[in-house]
Amino acid sequence: MSAAPGRPPARSHRSLQGEGTPVSAPRPAASLRRRLLAWLLLPLVLLIGLNAWWSYGRAVQVANEAYDRSLYLAARTLAEELQWVNGQLKLDVLRGAGYLFENHTGSRLFYRVDTPEAQWLAGNPAVPRLANDGQIGVRFFALVDFGDAAFRGEAVRLAQLTHVMEGEPGPHPVLTITVVETREARDQLIAQVLRDTLLGQALLLLAMALLVVAGVQRGIRPLEAFRRRLAQREDDDFSAIDPPGVPRELRPLIETLNGYLARLGRLIDIRKRFLDNAAHQLRTPLTILKTQLTLAERSDSDAERRELLTAAAHTTNAAVLLTERLLAMTRAEHASEMHSRDTVDLVALARQVTQERLLDAHQRGDDLGFEAQLDRWEVQGLALMLHEVLANLIDNALLHGGPGVRVTVRVGAGWVEVEDNGPGIAPEHQAHVFERFYSAPAAPTQHRGSGLGLAIVREIALQHGAVMALHSPVADGRGTRMRLSWPDQA
Repeated sequence: MSAAPGRPPARSHRSLQGEGTPVSAPRPAASLRRRLLAWLLLPLVLLIGLNAWWSYGRAVQVANEAYDRSLYLAARTLAEELQWVNGQLKLDVLRGAGYLFENHTGSRLFYRVDTPEAQWLAGNPAVPRLANDGQIGVRFFALVDFGDAAFRGEAVRLAQLTHVMEGEPGPHPVLTITVVETREARDQLIAQVLRDTLLGQALLLLAMALLVVAGVQRGIRPLEAFRRRLAQREDDDFSAIDPPGVPRELRPLIETLNGYLARLGRLIDIRKRFLDNAAHQLRTPLTILKTQLTLAERSDSDAERRELLTAAAHTTNAAVLLTERLLAMTRAEHASEMHSRDTVDLVALARQVTQERLLDAHQRGDDLGFEAQLDRWEVQGLALMLHEVLANLIDNALLHGGPGVRVTVRVGAGWVEVEDNGPGIAPEHQAHVFERFYSAPAAPTQHRGSGLGLAIVREIALQHGAVMALHSPVADGRGTRMRLSWPDQA
């Protein structure tokens, strides 16, 4: 089917990742048990490995020291058996060779005797010598040097001893005895040391790993018990959690969780109270509204129908006002948790609220005025809530003051008040006017309110550390004065 003329063909929308590209799910976080084991076992393996390497190096060094001492003793034994006899160098082969072959099983020994100038005198002339750099080391309290070399195609260890001849003088009073040893026995010992070291370190690592695993399992057991206690709690249980035997490290978490549960419980309680109040208070006006609309629909008289629709409009306005008051009450109860406090100028705020209500008051024929005894006065609080207080006090005075009422908003040092010259509040009702949904019987010329305005005022006053005072009558048996004061800031 071709596209309609003048209209671009439809295009399919594709995701940013491309058509058919699967969206990978986020990888689950590693468990606390795995993290603890990883942080403990991995460094432990590294430390055990370093310890094994160091232990092996020390063992090899000790083994070499022992074999070097034996090699030195072989050179010393040969040196002690050397003698100059009639200018000829003699060696007691039976004693010297017997020591060499009997005490070095597993390795082969070879020797040579030279002058310090490297002139060969006895032994195997193919035996290598250490390079002579003019310096002779001192080991085992003797002039002896050790080194590694190659002899007949295999690695050997050699000891080169500088020996001063005693007894009959000869042509060379100082001799150099070099003894070389093949490395079979030495390498076997080093290999055995390596096997023993690795086996011991492996067993140590296994034991420590088992201890770490057992310790981690036991250490997180209180956390698992805490999780089970939380899972067993009822849905509406927001009480503080205080399980026994909790480690000290979990205390901050539990305190934070308890604070959250307390806030959540308050929020749910506020919502529940609002729903209960709304269900209870809105049922009556909605029922009346339904009845009025039903009667208006069935009425045959236009005058009666208009009268019922007018009454329905008043009922609707009353329901709307009640709903607004319920929402305002809920905001007032929860204001400290929803907003942060700031500096509020009550003089400017009272003037603003008065100006907002001025037009409505004049249209009704009422007299609304403002008086300030100072230019500026500040308190710490929520401007939105204090605005609600003044608006409720002014609306309450205009609503219950009767036609032509005179209302004055005043601000002084440490207080703000709203005064009217209406009929006042009877003494038996003054103790209850701040209660929720309490409304004193209204005169025929007065309107009946929602019963929440002054309750909202009291709630906000308590949150701001202010005192709410009622004074009625004011003068000549009439009038009401509502004052909000801050005694500590006056």
